[in-house]
Amino acid sequence: MTTRGEAYALTLAFTTFVLFQFFNVFNARNEHGSTFNSHFLANGKLWSALGAVLALQILVVHWPEAQAVFATTHLTAEDWVKAALVASSVLLLDEGRKLAQRRYWRRA
Repeated sequence: MTTRGEAYALTLAFTTFVLFQFFNVFNARNEHGSTFNSHFLANGKLWSALGAVLALQILVVHWPEAQAVFATTHLTAEDWVKAALVASSVLLLDEGRKLAQRRYWRRA
């Protein structure tokens, strides 16, 4: 990773935190069962809101006027992928927890 300064580090951290919340929304949809069920795509309003969040985050990171207001800087596609992979861990880990709980409850 090339050293790009404080603005880069803060932008990457901010984007990762936004994406953490993006993925965490799915954890809140089902406390015990898997998020990835037949109703995963059913809530159009949720998907619209998530699309708006992503669009706004892209604007904040890549639109010069928003960069000036939020003190952000450009991220590369690789940066976005890294942020998404790190942030998706909140969903994957919680899915693992729920799976382990369901297996435990079946045995009990």
